[in-house]
Amino acid sequence: MTILHSIRTKLSLWYAAILVVTLLGSGAIAYVASRSSLRNNLDYSLKNEVEWVNAFIEPKAKKVKLKRAALKELQELKRSAAQQEEQPEVIDTSAGKRTEIDEMWSQIYQHTLLSPRRHYIQILDRNGDLLYRSQSLRGHTLSYNDIPYQWINVVSTKGPDNQEIRLALTQNDYVKIFVAYPLEPVYEITDNVFYNFLFITPFALLISIIGGWFLAHKSLKPVDELTKTAKEITAQNLNRRLPANVVDDELGRLTEQFNDMISRLQASFDQIQQFSADASHELRTPLTIMRGEIEVAIRNQRLSKSTRELLMSINDELVRLSSIVESLMILVKSDTGRLVFTMQPIALNEFIEQLVEETKMLAETKKIKVKLDLPQPIQINGDAVRLKQLFLNLIDNALKYTPPRGQVVLTLSKKEGEAILAVKDNGIGIPKKDQAKIFERFYRVERSGEHIDDAGGSGLGLSIAQWITEAHHGSIEVKSREGRGSTFVVRLPIL
Repeated sequence: MTILHSIRTKLSLWYAAILVVTLLGSGAIAYVASRSSLRNNLDYSLKNEVEWVNAFIEPKAKKVKLKRAALKELQELKRSAAQQEEQPEVIDTSAGKRTEIDEMWSQIYQHTLLSPRRHYIQILDRNGDLLYRSQSLRGHTLSYNDIPYQWINVVSTKGPDNQEIRLALTQNDYVKIFVAYPLEPVYEITDNVFYNFLFITPFALLISIIGGWFLAHKSLKPVDELTKTAKEITAQNLNRRLPANVVDDELGRLTEQFNDMISRLQASFDQIQQFSADASHELRTPLTIMRGEIEVAIRNQRLSKSTRELLMSINDELVRLSSIVESLMILVKSDTGRLVFTMQPIALNEFIEQLVEETKMLAETKKIKVKLDLPQPIQINGDAVRLKQLFLNLIDNALKYTPPRGQVVLTLSKKEGEAILAVKDNGIGIPKKDQAKIFERFYRVERSGEHIDDAGGSGLGLSIAQWITEAHHGSIEVKSREGRGSTFVVRLPIL
């Protein structure tokens, strides 16, 4: 299982992705909301500033003398306002003392100095002449065409040095008031928050991935335990169960269902094993009797040649059938654990030489050359009867599927604490698609509609060979090329 296909990885990445989307979404919303809130607060502050200036100077602004054009403009504004509010006011155009006017501008100037914000304040009279301008404007002039009468409007426009400002403006009967504030400081605050957010996001992403991986690991740890236990359950230990979860959650219910399924499988498997054992046992006696009777009949000299050949053919099939029954008995006993191994030290090189002598007649019949490469004595711990069955099976297969005048080579070596026996032939070989299945029970390789192991094979020999090897804590594998031969490699631990 690759890490990208792991549920932990998928959960961690999904968790991180959702968190990133949530952070980006909430950050974008917070950015827009903060910018809007700061702007609204600025508008509120500017309106309050305009109201203060208007309230402060309006009683004294009556001293300002209006020009004829300004007076006409004011009368039009008042008529428009009177139609909307129905509250007409009287215009007093009398002039005031100059000292009172100067004192008014001085107090506004003092207010501007005490203000912690960079306000731009500009006041014009009805004539359009400049009455007051704060020093922050640095000689620049604020202007806007549509100035509301007796109410305050806040707009965005260009100010000094072409910078964007927020401008609050109004006019009354005597003056036009402009109060502005640059938007750059407001945007700097939100931009700083945004950049800080971008800086923190990768760390939050990393922490979320680590945290998601940890949470997924804690959540899926019971699944690993279930997987490990499930791998250890085989046909030999179907009585074992998955660890039950005390919590009645999804995993607990799944474990309970798996255990119920294993119980049902165990019952079915026991029935099959019992049937196979009983059938094999019941078949052994009649097969033995039939073989004995046929052998006796074959010795009768009065039989015709055709009858004798028929009986010999039947006897060969009975021998093959008896071999299948014996193999079935061995496999059934191995599955149920009733087959006992008698372990003892075995000199493997001498053991192989004796087995080759037993198969010498078959090799000579097919004129196959058997070559041994046993350079040094190697001892293993094993059951001599079962190891003989294992190696004879491999040698017999090599001789059986090697054409006449072929060659079979047995090589024995040791590496990293293991004895390695390789049985190599130059026979018909095994197709690549069948190599992974030849150790399965009753599997028969087909070529051109015929079975390769039709020469007396039952499809159980290699399955038994694998079982014997694994029972000795070893392994068996095959390397083959079709038409080039096969090599079976058995690895067993050295004593």
